[in-house]
Amino acid sequence: MKVNVTISVSDELAKRVDEYAKRNYVSKSAVYAQGANSILLQESLAVSLGQMALAFQKIAENNKIDKESAKQLEDFMTIANLLVRK
Repeated sequence: MKVNVTISVSDELAKRVDEYAKRNYVSKSAVYAQGANSILLQESLAVSLGQMALAFQKIAENNKIDKESAKQLEDFMTIANLLVRK
């Protein structure tokens, strides 16, 4: 399902998006959607990296992988695979 969203951007950004869209044969909406998706993915990655660091710390302290740490590492791999589009 798609929804219509109205946004306001600077003239310069609108021009750059228009140029990018033309060069890459995509719609301007696709460029804005890709930008929003990238921001949200970066946020998820930052949270996941923090969780991964805690999981590795717990693994190092306990010398074993518990279920919570394994889940955090699995979540990180899911996000990492999204980033490289596997």
